Amino acid sequence: MKSDPLTTALRSVAETKHLLEALLVSSETFDYAKAKKTLGLLNRKVKELDRLQAEMEALAHMRQPNVQVVNFRAAPQQVAQ
Repeated sequence: MKSDPLTTALRSVAETKHLLEALLVSSETFDYAKAKKTLGLLNRKVKELDRLQAEMEALAHMRQPNVQVVNFRAAPQQVAQ
């Protein structure tokens, strides 16, 4: 089930915040293995966010109407002969 863009963005920001907090804690405690694992998760999150951004931009582009307004009340142009 797809969420709306705002919910998706907020969820992604919260998940990224938790990953950054875990990375900071693991680096402060010199837990190299946990820091390396968390950095890998953070890199995956960046790729996921790139993919989501592309999807949302594609949806926004598709939603733009393909309509051109024509004013029939404007004075007719004279054709040069």
